[in-house]
Amino acid sequence: MAKKVNVVFDATLKKNPEKGGAWLARVTTYDEGIDEGNVIVSTAWSNASAGKRWIKEMVIKMTTKKSVKMIAGTDLDAKGKPMSFEGKVLFKREI
Repeated sequence: MAKKVNVVFDATLKKNPEKGGAWLARVTTYDEGIDEGNVIVSTAWSNASAGKRWIKEMVIKMTTKKSVKMIAGTDLDAKGKPMSFEGKVLFKREI
């Protein structure tokens, strides 16, 4: 029987505060308790919605889950909108 390990899918979406700055979406997966085998993927997007859609695609592709809840950070821009989002999903993978 295959052994299952706990895996963490960690996603962040941060806005570059410079004028015309893009949103950087970053996805990391790693086994709990083991620092080896990290998978890190990042890409830039023109708006937060596009970045969130890409993160959802990565959740479906890389995990057994269908979505991740993205929570707004405390940093706000001049219009009062969040400048960062974070989300985590725990799942099990066979090794």
